Amino acid sequence: MSLAENPEEALRKSEHRYRNLFQAMAASFWELDFFPVGDMLYRLKKSGLAGDFGAYFAEHPEFVRDMMRATRVIDVNDQTVALFGRGDKQELLSSVEPFWPESSTHVFAASVVAGVGGAPNFSTETVLRRIDGREFPALFTVCFPEDTMNKGTQLIGVIDLSDRVAAQEALARMQAEMAHAARVSLLGELAATIAHEVNQPLGAIAANAAAGQRWLARDVPDLDEVRAITGRIAEDAQRAAGIIARVRAMASGAAPEAVLVPVNEVVEDAATFLRHEIRQSGTRLKLALAPDLPTVRADRIQLQQVLVNLALNALQAMAGREAPVLTLRTSGDGDKVVLTVEDNGPGIAADHLPKLFESFFTTRANGMGLGLAIARSIIAQLDGTIAATNRTSGGARFTIVLPVHVSGTPDHTKV
Repeated sequence: MSLAENPEEALRKSEHRYRNLFQAMAASFWELDFFPVGDMLYRLKKSGLAGDFGAYFAEHPEFVRDMMRATRVIDVNDQTVALFGRGDKQELLSSVEPFWPESSTHVFAASVVAGVGGAPNFSTETVLRRIDGREFPALFTVCFPEDTMNKGTQLIGVIDLSDRVAAQEALARMQAEMAHAARVSLLGELAATIAHEVNQPLGAIAANAAAGQRWLARDVPDLDEVRAITGRIAEDAQRAAGIIARVRAMASGAAPEAVLVPVNEVVEDAATFLRHEIRQSGTRLKLALAPDLPTVRADRIQLQQVLVNLALNALQAMAGREAPVLTLRTSGDGDKVVLTVEDNGPGIAADHLPKLFESFFTTRANGMGLGLAIARSIIAQLDGTIAATNRTSGGARFTIVLPVHVSGTPDHTKV
């Protein structure tokens, strides 16, 4: 007798294949009894729910937890036992509620809304909990075929993302360490600038102190003049402290932290940092800063590092040229803020443009080729872009585009 003539045998073999596939998959699979949840939703609708389920779930997370408790685990595969359990399959055959941390309640609610709304499937990254209480990042997926929806059973899949998240965190740490090393290297290049900037207020303090001593040594001390000199000493001491604070911030190895940043202030800080280098090279600095720019979310020191690096490259490119001009410009472009660093130097060779931001590519004899690669990494972490072009009038232009801060989003978060 053929399979077509024996439906029961065909069904038995089909279920056997399904069970083998269910157990053999490397992902975690769960078969759930979702029927009681359907009954809960039906009663909720009959009670006069005016809005949609999503809004109700958001206002009543306790109802979502009740749906979790009502959802029973019918079966799990061996991978689920290895990932969630302690070797005993039976301890997993209860409700799904223990496996969902409070912080992931909204994800379960969203999956229910997707199923009720007729979506073919639902998939997202979330955090789930093992039977021993440990939490882990996971990819949660559920499909909504019509035949299983009618029966009240659901098959969900879970993939452990712990290794991927760990790799991403390791990459972020490495990028932060490289950015810190680049900042320290940059400070080494600016040693003369730093020494000059600190020496100016220190020299003024020494001169004013000597003048104050002379005014006090008079037969009739001029106390008003001494008070004025003392005030100037205090101002110069604050200037010196500010310079040292900027250097310490640039040298800091603290983890990058995104806050609301006024872009024009960062540009002005970078220009102040490079003031001695600009003056020594005979370069004219042009600041073209658009007023009333919206803020961006960025690590202030890292953004300043990128601008200082680009400006320093421009100064070095213009070395020896007549009437060098460095332009730092900001502008708004809808939901973006644009920063440009322009020079009137020789420009960038055409064959260098495609690989300018690659690691270890450099045109300088003593360069490491990391500055621009790190700059691109920093800007990419801010969901921005950085690009290099040649100006039609001569010279190079580096353009940074950053998304503006959207009101209502967190103001303080790790990069």
